[in-house]
Amino acid sequence: MRISVDIGGTFTDVVAIDDKGDLHVRKALSTPGDQSIGVIDGLTGLAEQLGTSLEQLLESTTLFIHGTTVATNLLIERNGARVGLITTAGFRDLLEFREGTKADRYNLREPFQQPLIPRPLRIGVAERVRWDGSVEKPLDENAVRAALKNLQAQGVEAVVVGFLNAHRNPSHELRVREMIDAGDWKTYVSLGHEILAQEGEYDRISTAAVNSYVGPGLKRYLNNLAARLSEAKLQVPVMAMQSTGGVLPVDQAVLHAVGSLTSGPAGGAMAGAYFARHGTETRMVTYDMGGTSTDICLIENGRPFERQKTEFGDVKVVAPTLDVTALGAGGGSIAKVDKGGILDLGPESAGSRPGPACYGHGGDLPTLTDANVVLGYICADTFLGGRMRLSHERAVEVVKKHIAVPLSLSVEDASFAINAVANAKIAEGIRAATVRCGRDPRDCALFSFGGAGGVHADMVGRELLIPRIIIPREASVLSALGFLSSDVRRDFSAPVGKSVPVLKAGELKSVFGLLEQQAREFLEAEGFAGARSRFVRVLDCRYHRQVFSVEVPVESTDLQATDYDWLMRKFEQSYQALYQHSHKNVDGYIDTCRVAAFGVQPALELKMRKAGTADASRAQRGSRRVYLGAWTEAAVYWFDDLLPGMTIMGPALVDSASTSVLIMPGSSATIDPLGSIQITRGRDEH
Repeated sequence: MRISVDIGGTFTDVVAIDDKGDLHVRKALSTPGDQSIGVIDGLTGLAEQLGTSLEQLLESTTLFIHGTTVATNLLIERNGARVGLITTAGFRDLLEFREGTKADRYNLREPFQQPLIPRPLRIGVAERVRWDGSVEKPLDENAVRAALKNLQAQGVEAVVVGFLNAHRNPSHELRVREMIDAGDWKTYVSLGHEILAQEGEYDRISTAAVNSYVGPGLKRYLNNLAARLSEAKLQVPVMAMQSTGGVLPVDQAVLHAVGSLTSGPAGGAMAGAYFARHGTETRMVTYDMGGTSTDICLIENGRPFERQKTEFGDVKVVAPTLDVTALGAGGGSIAKVDKGGILDLGPESAGSRPGPACYGHGGDLPTLTDANVVLGYICADTFLGGRMRLSHERAVEVVKKHIAVPLSLSVEDASFAINAVANAKIAEGIRAATVRCGRDPRDCALFSFGGAGGVHADMVGRELLIPRIIIPREASVLSALGFLSSDVRRDFSAPVGKSVPVLKAGELKSVFGLLEQQAREFLEAEGFAGARSRFVRVLDCRYHRQVFSVEVPVESTDLQATDYDWLMRKFEQSYQALYQHSHKNVDGYIDTCRVAAFGVQPALELKMRKAGTADASRAQRGSRRVYLGAWTEAAVYWFDDLLPGMTIMGPALVDSASTSVLIMPGSSATIDPLGSIQITRGRDEH
């Protein structure tokens, strides 16, 4: 049995694949106070569903992958560790100066956000490494000892060591760690050059600061979860999902805690890539709509786009991550009328407790889920497979009180307006995410998942003029499913900092060779060698005097060439694809060499379903009144009963134990071999 667990803002999703390739899913309410409780609840429920005990289920588990929002929550809520910084004398205010500006540079009244490390905990010591790696001033070890004693006395839980140009010569940073290890103070340590080995002292220290800020909390959580699972007879190591779409063993994930910041959304993107590879889509945009947010990712040729920099408010993190854009729009997003009488939705969410009003757990504010219950899009009786009956009356009550009456609308029109605001927010987020990457959303298929996604998919597709919409049968747990399609991954990098014309023959081959040796040693230590290991090489390139770089893929054959014509050709192609122009006869500049090392896990193979006839009547379960500007009757189908080849004409609803799909009038839906719904529209609806 292979198991994955994804913790969302509202639900904890558990997915298991048995030896026969059959898929089993279970959802439990998330437990923000201690997320491991929700994990155990979900696993216990899955065991009961399979007719076994938790201990027997875990004893038979051969792979366990977990994605968690612990690191993200610690950073966003500013509830992380007390961190100290040891840096080059005269540069302790680097975190406060940032890059000379603030998030909204034109808002003179906006205060500068305080850095993660307060000024009294930032200490400069005498040392200096030049830009070329030569030592100008040796490390003052007595000053380091005094700094460590000071930080320990102030109750620091984690230390960042970030010296200038340490990415060129890390000897001083390494020496500080040796001194910490030799003492009696056992604290969490992040070295700037290990977290980020590239140019930019602010980028290195900021990213290392985030690593130390979330690391101790993530370590406590993962160790606690691993201990609980071990007590319940889990025999294999817990693997932690990473923002890159790869996984790492818990001990490695704790050391590289910054890599866990967006692990849940990365799972959804990896699942989207899996479906793209097993379908006919060369370009796809995914959106994962859960209880709290909507996550958007662009996939091309079966691979999610990646980015190297992420902003969390005023905190900058430079680390490889899948290019997932998050919106504060989910099923639990709270609808409100502002002081100007304008309807808005989110980003505040009711979460799992108290949750939407229709949950009956004490929620007294209208959410998107409440609106969709009022509109008839969500069936109150089949939610969570009938384990949680929704209250239509409570949904009507809160929408009427907080939205309909203030706006002088009927409850139906108020709910329809809430739904429309959600559709507009999602459509605008998809438009921005695709155009930013130089792509037109009309050239993409729309891949919708998450428990709340199917209700909005057809309407969002119409807004964007997207021709085909795909909704997988496993939509509500797809992020957890995506974990099982992921390999072990760790990234290695080295600075170059040279224009292409000054590169020596074989220089890049030498740099990549050293990185691949480090990568190979890591994979072998984790039990991956030979055919179970693979490497992806990338160069970060830009034009001279530009700030932002583009990724240039590098193949083994490229490194055998005696010149670098291939590099300029590939760089110009990548630049052209992103910006729709390039600068001919201008030299390229290489910032960084990067190698992604993959340890190949067992492949995810979902069962193809047997084809049926086009007639879907055998899957129909009556009809339901839905509001689409006026009340209309829509046929209702049960997702699990739909077979490949069956066709449904809108208006219609497809319900399952964990999601609902709305098919609009003028749209038709066909079930594909993987059991997914594919929605298309007639010419008039385009």
